[in-house]
Amino acid sequence: MCDPATITAVAVVTGTAFSVTSQVRQGRYQKDIGKYNARVAENQAQEVRTAGVEAENAERRETAELLSKQRAQLGAANVDLESGSALSLQEDTVTLGEADALRIRSNFESQALSLETGAGLTRSQGDAAQTAGGFNAAGTLLSGTASFLDTGVADKWFTPNSEANQPLTT
Repeated sequence: MCDPATITAVAVVTGTAFSVTSQVRQGRYQKDIGKYNARVAENQAQEVRTAGVEAENAERRETAELLSKQRAQLGAANVDLESGSALSLQEDTVTLGEADALRIRSNFESQALSLETGAGLTRSQGDAAQTAGGFNAAGTLLSGTASFLDTGVADKWFTPNSEANQPLTT
């Protein structure tokens, strides 16, 4: 039967191995979650851009419809469409409609960029979590090694006459 020091040493080594493995896997898992969430945010950014193009085009259609109504009403009133106030009204309608369309594009683009920035941060957090998992595993390995050395078993393995304590000869 094994002595208590050997049993303790085996328990320390086994516990350390499980902890190290768990910390490394947890870091990888967090990185994978970060990558997945980043892809989701990037997909959402693309959806926002698509919605923005649709909203921008809808605004331009509304402007064109308004311009057509104005021209029809002015024409029905026998107003010259190519000069004076009627022309200014049409130019203002086109200018304001285009400004609204560009504002819509800008708003949607801002939302998309915000999502992409969040995706980058999420990906970085996953990378940092994996790195932290590796550092935690290294710390656990060092701590486990120190605990193992404190069990007394190492003293039996590394005696003053053991090979590890002999001078190197070439």
